[in-house]
Amino acid sequence: MRKLAQALLLASLITAPSLGVSPPAWAEEKPDPAKLKQEMDALKARLSELEKKLEKPEKSEKPVTAPAAAAVELQPPSWPVSGIYTAPDTKDLGQVTGISWLNGTKARGWIDTYYVYNFNTPDRTTVNTNQLASVIKGRNVSIEGRTFDIHHNSFSLSLAELEIEKVPEPGRVGFKFDMAFGETQDIIVDTIKGATGPDSVTDFDKTFQHASVSYLAPIGKGLRIDAGKFVTHIGGETIETVKNWNYSHSFFYTYAIPFQDTGIRLNYPWSDTFYTELYILNGWNVTVDNNKGKTVGPSIGWTPAPWISLYANYLVGPERNDNTRDDRHLVDMQLFLSPFDRWNFLINFDYGVDKNAVAGPPVADAQWYGVTGYARYKLSERFEPSLRLEYYNDPDGFTTGVAQNLRSVTLTLNTKVGLGKGSGSIILLRPEIRYDRSNAPFYTKDGNFRSTKNQVTVGLGASWMF
Repeated sequence: MRKLAQALLLASLITAPSLGVSPPAWAEEKPDPAKLKQEMDALKARLSELEKKLEKPEKSEKPVTAPAAAAVELQPPSWPVSGIYTAPDTKDLGQVTGISWLNGTKARGWIDTYYVYNFNTPDRTTVNTNQLASVIKGRNVSIEGRTFDIHHNSFSLSLAELEIEKVPEPGRVGFKFDMAFGETQDIIVDTIKGATGPDSVTDFDKTFQHASVSYLAPIGKGLRIDAGKFVTHIGGETIETVKNWNYSHSFFYTYAIPFQDTGIRLNYPWSDTFYTELYILNGWNVTVDNNKGKTVGPSIGWTPAPWISLYANYLVGPERNDNTRDDRHLVDMQLFLSPFDRWNFLINFDYGVDKNAVAGPPVADAQWYGVTGYARYKLSERFEPSLRLEYYNDPDGFTTGVAQNLRSVTLTLNTKVGLGKGSGSIILLRPEIRYDRSNAPFYTKDGNFRSTKNQVTVGLGASWMF
């Protein structure tokens, strides 16, 4: 450091006389010793001052600090939200907070609201008087054939939910908890109680939509074992509207399949494109088993090419109260296609039969079946309209309460609204128009309960996703 200072000072003396030091006299004439000593003393003083500046900054100068680590930029969630379990793009709490022991813990959530206008303008008193006739149980069910958007001409908070999952590593334990609040949870629990009795579910089910522990056994590619309460894996739709292509739910979801399961799930990925699962459950919807039997459900998922995926599910077991003789069978098939740029298609087929469930004489098997088709077009990053066409046949009235077949057309204009770069959230606005038709009087018109075969609704769903 001293040599550098000396070199800098010497260069400055040679090139910059403005420093106030005159050129040495010996450059022009014989030096004067007294004058030479004076000049040497000045040079030493200046050298000492320069060394202090180089080794210690003045008080007015800001100290040099290491640059701060860049914060993790929060990415907005993708839509549709994928899967029952968290996806790779779900926020990792360890990365977001910088807390190492939270690494691998994923979190996501949403708040969902809606408004629907029913052009049949059902009378509130009429609807409430006939509440027991509705399969879906809720306060003021004034839109028949729906699962959660059941209120006519009313702004409603449907669901507020937070999903937290610790993804297990090989040989380690994980968990998943979905804490949910709102009328959606009330409808699920009340509908199950109406079908299987008040003791089959508890208030726990209103708070925890999904609660399970996981273990990833280090066998082959990893055998994942989950035990607890699950959202059902059956069908092309699930409880949360943000996971579905349309805001309202299909007839399949409302009537043909269970909402939830309690038991054990085994999942094994044989390759990157093929997996199998096995469910051993208490039964359809029930947290506490309503008979001595168990329900078994094998499933497969296969993606032979990037643009095609096939899922096949089967459930079999006794489902009626205190009845272990008669099994219920359900076959569920889903085919996802994306053969063209921006286009996505889904075809969902279901067939169900409950042995000896129709009272005689003669006693007969109850059956229900149908097909639902979906098409979604990505017009832009923010706008993806979806069309759904449905046919559902319930010839015995076993699932809907009326012997009928149902048809429906639904158009949903899914629009994503950003909240700013780095916010990690978006608002999803979903204007929707829907036409439902039955071959039997099923819908309430004004003050006349189940007096018409048609129902037209328009609505708007709004979801904040984070």
